[in-house]
Amino acid sequence: MDKKKLINWIIAIIVAIVYLTVSIVFKSWAYSWLIWVVYAIYRFIVK
Repeated sequence: MDKKKLINWIIAIIVAIVYLTVSIVFKSWAYSWLIWVVYAIYRFIVK
């Protein structure tokens, strides 16, 4: 696995952990989708 793919996997895992943490701690599943939107925009720009 090359370095870029590894970094992408690490970022995806961190985003998932942050998503779950925010959702569980603040009990705001409805608003936590914003984390995924930010991640999707980041992926679009980086690609």
